[in-house]
This record gives sequence, structure tokens and C-alpha cells, in this order.
Amino acid sequence: MDVLHAGHWIGLSVSYLPKDTLFSIEKYFHVIESGHDISIVSEANVQFCFFFLDIDNNYPLLLSAVKLCQNLNKSLIILYKHKVNPEILELDTVYDSFQLNGQDIDPWLQELSKNIHYKFSDHQSIMDIHKKEPYLSENKISKDLLEVLRYIEGNISKSIREEDIADYCHYSVTYFSKVFHKAIGISFRDYLMSKRIALAKKMLLADKKTKIAFVAYQCGYNDVSYFSRIFKKKTGFSPGTFRRIN
Repeated sequence: MDVLHAGHWIGLSVSYLPKDTLFSIEKYFHVIESGHDISIVSEANVQFCFFFLDIDNNYPLLLSAVKLCQNLNKSLIILYKHKVNPEILELDTVYDSFQLNGQDIDPWLQELSKNIHYKFSDHQSIMDIHKKEPYLSENKISKDLLEVLRYIEGNISKSIREEDIADYCHYSVTYFSKVFHKAIGISFRDYLMSKRIALAKKMLLADKKTKIAFVAYQCGYNDVSYFSRIFKKKTGFSPGTFRRIN
């Protein structure tokens, strides 16, 4: 099936894959690395993500991603090298999994691509956001929280204070913080920061002539020095270094 799906990639980098394995994956999926940014799951056009599991290093990240997928009715496709607890692979939110133990990955990818085409294609009305809201409501995500996620997506360059969002939802800040963390799997501030840093990475690479100050402002940071510190804390590199090595 000649369909190239967008495959957002969380967890261990694709650079840890054997070259022939990555080549096979890229025949069926346009791989988009998101690192540890599990907030990518919340984007409206993302219905599934790959998760490259290293049980010794990113298992807690997997648990957060699973929580987020459960609450947003999204799916994970797990790739792993070493033995994994079968209960993880049997979770409802895990759409499929594959152990990278030297076997040919192509047959699995071909079947996966075909199944994803039929399950997640835009023509299926069941994937429409309005169809999902009753499900989300059952899983403790209120319409207010859905609106909050949409608001963040559309206003990332603006000042977004947790106090104002809590007030919009008619919650105290403390209660809103607990509700958000329980529903989304990470704190409001960590979620907002992850979205801003993810946007910054895209902007830095999209046009390498764009000034870092402009990127900072577009991502909601008025203090360029502060933006640079946060960016380095989250990625391990300063914005300038990140741009040079990618």
C-alpha cells in the first residue's frame, strides 16, 4: 500500500536503530522525532505515536505516555529490544508492538501500514474530535480541559498563566493543577514548556536564518536568556548549538 504515514517518534532516538531497520520503517512512515516530548500525543492530527522503549532508561516516560494516550483516546506502537512485561504490550492503548531481535521487520511494517490506513484514515468519522468527546469525558477529561489544550495550541506565542486558565475553568489553581496532571499525565507547566520547546525546535530548523530572539518571542518567551536556559535544560543544547548540529 503506497501510503506514507506520519510517524511521530517518542523515546529512544531512531539513531539507535540498525540502519536497515530505519530504512524499512521510512518506506512506510515519515519519521518525526519528538524525543521525550509526549505532549505531541495531544495534537489533534496525531492519532498514534511510535515509542522506542529502553526499559532501563525511559520506562517512566512510557507510563506517562500511556496515561496521556488513555485519556485522549490515542494509541502507541511500541518497539523494543529487550524483554518487556507482557502486561504492558496488552494495554488497550498499545495498538501494536515489535521486538527488534534481528527478525525481518518488513512484513510487520507492511501489515501495520495497511491497518493504520483503515483505522486512522480521515474518512472515518469515528476519528472526528466531536465523536471522541463522550469517550474523553468518561476518562475524566472535561470539555473545559479539551478547550484548554486547544487554547494552548493556538496561543503558544502569548502569555499563558496557569492562574488564568484555572480561573477560566472556574477552578482554584491547586485543584486545576491536580485535575490537569491526573488527566494529561504531566503538570500544566511541564506540558506548556514541552509544547513551546517543540515549536522552538521546529522553527530553529525550518529557517536557519531566523534570529533566536524571534524564535523565543514566537514561543512565548520575552526574555531570550531565559528561553536559552530553558531550551538547554530540556534538550541538552543551546538554541544555537541545536541548530548547528541538526
